[in-house]
Amino acid sequence: MAAVERRVKGLDGMRSLAVVLVFLSHKAHVDMVDAGKIGVWLFFLISGYLIVGDLHRSRLRFEQHGARTAALLYVFFMKRALRILPVYYLLLVALTIAHASFYQRDVELGLAWHFAFLSNYWIGVVHDGWPGTVSHFWSLAVEQQFYLVAPFALLFTCASRHLTLCAVVIAAAALAHLALYREGASAPLIYAFSPWNFAMLALGGALAIGGERVPLPAGAAGLVWFAGAWAAIAGFALAHADCTCSLPGAVQASAVLPGFFDIGLALSLGALFLWLVRRQDSAFVAALEVRPLAHLGTISYGFYLFHNLVPSRLGVAPGLYARLQVPDAAQPVLALALQFALAVLLAHLSWQVLEKRVLEWKRPLETAIRNRLPARAAASQT
Repeated sequence: MAAVERRVKGLDGMRSLAVVLVFLSHKAHVDMVDAGKIGVWLFFLISGYLIVGDLHRSRLRFEQHGARTAALLYVFFMKRALRILPVYYLLLVALTIAHASFYQRDVELGLAWHFAFLSNYWIGVVHDGWPGTVSHFWSLAVEQQFYLVAPFALLFTCASRHLTLCAVVIAAAALAHLALYREGASAPLIYAFSPWNFAMLALGGALAIGGERVPLPAGAAGLVWFAGAWAAIAGFALAHADCTCSLPGAVQASAVLPGFFDIGLALSLGALFLWLVRRQDSAFVAALEVRPLAHLGTISYGFYLFHNLVPSRLGVAPGLYARLQVPDAAQPVLALALQFALAVLLAHLSWQVLEKRVLEWKRPLETAIRNRLPARAAASQT
């Protein structure tokens, strides 16, 4: 297990693709594929890859060089707090004031739940529905809950057991996800509160820890490989449903079929992500490194926060378009382009004015923590 951190090209570009998919899901209402789910799961994969990978390397530093677990925990939570909390809570405070005055006053936004990073629980269990323009906060809650558990689970467990731990989480979450479908859980509950969301983070972590050991065909064969993973899982699910169609459990088998599709899709995304990480010299990675895509990936957190708050009526002006003789087919595209541009502008300003400046505190604070809690003699594995 290597403890060396390296820059993985294409991750910012992959983030930009993820937020574009989420944007299209929320604003263009793409129905052919669940673009929002794919986008959010890509975010989870990237976060799991980076965060679990970092915690894995931190545990190795503890085992090899005697780094203090207290220092490692403080550094981890400090970095996560600086990255996530300032802009998130400023936005929530602004939304609370606006909601009390004029903004979506007829909609129960569940703002108190969002302040506590319990959006996924509120949407899936308490409210059982999507709360207006803040419904996308559920995925931020999933990641924050993961950040509260992962450092304790990984920093206090031998590094040699981390891959097994990720595999156990994935397997248990898969069973729970299928059980939700079998019990007829509501769509918001399955989408926002299923343990499979945590499995996606664990899958990203597993790829960070053990991805180098997985045989990966080159070029087009790699694409066939990840597409085949989805086809294999889907085929198994269909065969299972067909085999049980005449049995008393046929209804249950049919009910869990979408769950198998979810798992197949997730594994396919994981294979694609692994291919990207392992084929750093590919044309696809080079395309993801193009500056506009990379910059959108850099500001993707702000874009994700703000995009759903941009009014869906922005750019919808049939009278103006008629006077300008804009073709009917182009009018929705122009409206989407305007909404997208405004979300990018808000995210860019957020990055330049707040997020980037706050992140400048990471290095001095990390240095201060490590100086206060210096490494001890190499610790024995437990």
